[in-house]
Amino acid sequence: MKMEEILAKCPKCGSQDKTAQRKMLDEQKAHAELKAIVCDKCGHIFETGEDKD
Repeated sequence: MKMEEILAKCPKCGSQDKTAQRKMLDEQKAHAELKAIVCDKCGHIFETGEDKD
């Protein structure tokens, strides 16, 4: 996600707060891949890990 996309307001609610959800890859919790970037207020999904493929 580019910086201007990170700073952009949510198209549904206008909030700028986002959370990057990650999926842990091993039992030591040292490696993770992006699961989704989600709006904290309404749950709108900006990007998923599948978007990178």
